[in-house]
Amino acid sequence: MQDEWTNVGRGGQLMKFTYSDELPEGKVFLTAQIAGHEVVCSVILPQPELPFSREGVESHFEHGTDFGLRPRAK
Repeated sequence: MQDEWTNVGRGGQLMKFTYSDELPEGKVFLTAQIAGHEVVCSVILPQPELPFSREGVESHFEHGTDFGLRPRAK
């Protein structure tokens, strides 16, 4: 299963999230990206929480998306 969505984060910034459980050995891949920025934060979970929820994915990035903020090059 793959899912991609946007949501407004705590700081009022638009965030893009992805979830994919198509990795080997039952692992899942999560990403978060602040809209308009090049940096993408990603996590591979060896033992994912089941069932999948968007809120669960977003909670993995609540405190870790302020890294290297710079606008995307034009």
